[in-house]
Amino acid sequence: MSPAPTRRQTKALGQAKIINDVLSHVSDGGAVLEVYGNLDGEERHGFGGAGRMRTVQSWYLLSICSLETPALAAYIYDVSDYLMVPFEQHVQLGNPTTGLYHAQLKENSGRFYRVQRNGVWLKAHLCEIETRQEWQIPGGVLS
Repeated sequence: MSPAPTRRQTKALGQAKIINDVLSHVSDGGAVLEVYGNLDGEERHGFGGAGRMRTVQSWYLLSICSLETPALAAYIYDVSDYLMVPFEQHVQLGNPTTGLYHAQLKENSGRFYRVQRNGVWLKAHLCEIETRQEWQIPGGVLS
């Protein structure tokens, strides 16, 4: 297993886009990351009509790679290590999401599975992250 990349290398490895054909991306040794929303909770935070909200959300990250050869299947272990870097090295992600102040992998949430896409079995790693965000209700709270 190769060492986990630095944060800068991790940013270079990924790009967010909609992928309609997972198999074409994993058949040559690549990997795909699918993101699914899990929990979404909000609470008022602040007094006197300030209208501040706190949102806590959890997300499932499903990494997928090929099972065609043992070498391709073993790549899932490197992929799971790559995900640790941005979420464990720095809790505030370098992105433009206003008010996002925390993002962290949930402890002991990582699992290895086999999943099917278009009738083909693939190797997968599932983990859960939690994000926390504060934001302001425009105009405050009205009674």
